[in-house]
Amino acid sequence: MNWLACPFCGSRELEEFVFRKTLPEAGASEYAAVYERANRIDGSLEHWQHVHGCRAWLQVRRNPSTGEVRDVDLLGGADP
Repeated sequence: MNWLACPFCGSRELEEFVFRKTLPEAGASEYAAVYERANRIDGSLEHWQHVHGCRAWLQVRRNPSTGEVRDVDLLGGADP
């Protein structure tokens, strides 16, 4: 994964973005959301920020094993 597609700025190099956190799976208990590791080998849901661009917060779904980005959306699902 060397590029991310920002909904505002288009495809940009990964150096423009900062990884913030990995999110727990939907339906996880409160305990699991706080204390258990959220990363999985086959897929993860993460928050990234485009710090050297529009500063938008992004929700990225990717495969951490291969680095394949499956989906990039604005955090909160708003349209650009």
